[in-house]
Amino acid sequence: MVRLRCELLATLSVFMCLAAVAQSRPPAVPLITHNPYFSIWSMADHLTDQSTKHWTGAEQPLTGLVRIDGKPYRFMGNRPDRLPALHQEQLQIAPLHTRYTFAGDGIVLDLTFFTPAFPEDLDVLSRPVTYVTWNTHATDGKTHNVEIYLDADGRIAVDRGDQPVVWSRSRCKGMTTGAISTWEFPTPSRQKQRSLRAL
Repeated sequence: MVRLRCELLATLSVFMCLAAVAQSRPPAVPLITHNPYFSIWSMADHLTDQSTKHWTGAEQPLTGLVRIDGKPYRFMGNRPDRLPALHQEQLQIAPLHTRYTFAGDGIVLDLTFFTPAFPEDLDVLSRPVTYVTWNTHATDGKTHNVEIYLDADGRIAVDRGDQPVVWSRSRCKGMTTGAISTWEFPTPSRQKQRSLRAL
């Protein structure tokens, strides 16, 4: 009887440890999180398993590609699916940072999403900005030609995929910046018309 209790206790301990390990990955990984409207997450085990999404589950694809010595790989998003995914080595989540580490073809790629949501600095907190940075280094002692491509789908700016969007590009202090927004901004007259139609 004592032996049976010990075996049962050992079995329960193993199951509890397995359950704790299974819960070590969050159900969704924050990438860009500013407010309920501008919020992009990875809901997969690996950043290349599926498209990034809004917290509601609507696709808002961010695509990341890397070319290592002329050979292309995906490091974010599941498209184009004909390209192989770079192996995801690590994921770290902190209050203001999400960090991914990928490896393949003699390099390591570190990808970081940083949202400066500092509650003591309301000016910075009110900016809907997330910084996406990446660094690469060789793991085999050789020199590699590495090119990075990052793409934001127009669906990140609208409620539905069939809504028109506007893209723009500008230069500011030596940087090229891009912007995307909805074509139809809710003006007070449109809001009044919608309210009248609702009556």
